[in-house]
Amino acid sequence: MKVNKVVLLALVSSAVLATGAYADFDGKKGQRDRHFGGPGFGMPNPGMITGRMAEHLDLDDTQRESVENIMSAAKPEIKALREKLRANHDALKTLSADDPEVQNLAISNGTLATEGTLLFVRIRSEIDAVLTDEQRAKLAEFKDRKREGRKGDRAERRKKEG
Repeated sequence: MKVNKVVLLALVSSAVLATGAYADFDGKKGQRDRHFGGPGFGMPNPGMITGRMAEHLDLDDTQRESVENIMSAAKPEIKALREKLRANHDALKTLSADDPEVQNLAISNGTLATEGTLLFVRIRSEIDAVLTDEQRAKLAEFKDRKREGRKGDRAERRKKEG
């Protein structure tokens, strides 16, 4: 029973982390660019921050350049994290449920999730420091609307499944 929980944790962790890890960080428009915010761990997608979100927040040229510099500086860390996550994900696909290495990978995924969260919070904080109070308020308002929209979507799905 304990092995099943570890396997489940490993698979869920891997899936959650892989979702954010495989995101497109080069700023080009893609499927993930439909929303402000971005992929995984609350990570602002550089294409969004320097694209539509920058327009929405009325970032000036200096702010745009600062955000681009923040994202460029973080790219090596993001890439390294993504590669570790991909390696764990690939390794999990080859292991059987009773392999003791599954538990090690589950622990590693937890550690990588922590590293990713800390990295993305740091990046968000650095970007936040570039924004004016008015821009931060606009961003907070947008996030609240987005959060409320997701709550409504979940409630609607529950009614349909009902």
